[in-house]
Amino acid sequence: MGRPVYPANQLRGFINTINDLSADLVLQESMYHFNVQLYRAKIEESLIEKDEEKFIKYTNLLKEL
Repeated sequence: MGRPVYPANQLRGFINTINDLSADLVLQESMYHFNVQLYRAKIEESLIEKDEEKFIKYTNLLKEL
């Protein structure tokens, strides 16, 4: 049978979708790492300030990631 032949527009659409998904995954991963760093810094800050409410808030946010 061989490879199926796709029209150029369908291939372009497929490639654009793949690129969009790749960009979304990269952005999602970057946001995850940014938030982990931010929440850890806030947790450390709350420990220094002995702020239990802030500690609980950022610990819970970190767990939800």
